[in-house]
Amino acid sequence: MADKLRAAVIGTGMGRYHMEAYARNPKVDLVAVCDLNGPEAQEFATKFGAERVFTDWREMYELDLDLVSIAVPNNLHAEMTVAALERGFHVLCEKPMATKLEDARRMVETAERVGKRLMIHMSLRYQGAHQHLKSLVAKGDLGDIYLGEARMIRRRGTPLLDFPPGGSMGRGPWFVIKEESGGGAVMDIGVHTFDLVWWLMGCPKPVAVSGATFAALRRPEFAERKVPADTDEHAAAFVALEGGRRIFFEACWASNQPDSFTVELFGTQAGARLGDGLRVLTHEGKEPRDNNVEVPDGVGLVSYDHFVEGVLDPSVELISEGWKCLPVAQVLDALDRSAALGSEVVIEA
Repeated sequence: MADKLRAAVIGTGMGRYHMEAYARNPKVDLVAVCDLNGPEAQEFATKFGAERVFTDWREMYELDLDLVSIAVPNNLHAEMTVAALERGFHVLCEKPMATKLEDARRMVETAERVGKRLMIHMSLRYQGAHQHLKSLVAKGDLGDIYLGEARMIRRRGTPLLDFPPGGSMGRGPWFVIKEESGGGAVMDIGVHTFDLVWWLMGCPKPVAVSGATFAALRRPEFAERKVPADTDEHAAAFVALEGGRRIFFEACWASNQPDSFTVELFGTQAGARLGDGLRVLTHEGKEPRDNNVEVPDGVGLVSYDHFVEGVLDPSVELISEGWKCLPVAQVLDALDRSAALGSEVVIEA
């Protein structure tokens, strides 16, 4: 195509995957990379063919751009996103949307006001098995889903302690400083855990949250490194949804349990389980039936390409558009308040 979308990426951690996707998309020209670490920004710009390198995102915003990917510490999401939208850029922002609920609302309101697309990178929604299970739910194969459960448990998977400093995950102390991250495991992987099961259930309105957070194992290691860690490393919550449905979800960076990631849907016609593959569980009379479900080829989506298509065509319904993800921010905010109070928190309409 003659006129490609001009894209830029801020952040060289998870941002490297955004760069790679834009570099291979024939509809996109990756023109700039920005990171406080200038040499690393240059390294990735060279690798993926971007001509410009910046260490100040405000300077980069002076370019003529169509879209920006934001993959930086959580507390910077809102400011960078709002500024990009105001500048006339479409935005793909890494999860969680923001560290504060009011900032998430401001991001969504700005996108609506200026008429630009805002997508939050809820990446699990796009995977093949999850897309296929979503289609089974939509067809009614499970009946009415009254309960969902999801757990993402790591035995030892704490940012800064268990990931290489130059890799894409767990970079820098901001992950474990609440002012910068908004929370620990709950904001890092809990956001995915809740979002996936909630999206599979059809995104019913959350009305109340009872949650708890823990930091029982790794604090001494952070103290030895003189890192002022003050976030959770383990979080669990029970979420009440409109219509009487419920979700239980749990996210953990460190535990004395094996690594696991499971999602279970409890339906009136059948149940479904994601873990080692996808299974649908039913009964024929008194006989249980466990069916291993093959995921058809080509069912999954490339999230970055989906965003590009949404920018090119306003009629494309983005799977994780900003306003659709706002209830996730509400749940995370309510969980934080519930853990502090030690009681259930009602989500205001």
